[in-house]
Amino acid sequence: MHLNYIGMLVGLIIALINIFDPQFEGFMRWVIVSVGLLACMLHLKIILEKKRNKAVKENVTKS
Repeated sequence: MHLNYIGMLVGLIIALINIFDPQFEGFMRWVIVSVGLLACMLHLKIILEKKRNKAVKENVTKS
């Protein structure tokens, strides 16, 4: 679970660094920003799905 948080933060950091301090110009810069944001969103989706599944399992066992 902690690796998903780290992956999400790394994706966000990559995107933000390339927005505010670009090492590349033009198309490549926006590809890197897009991939960083995509990585962030995918890891966030995994985190939220795991939390939802955990809540559902706890709810089922209480019923």
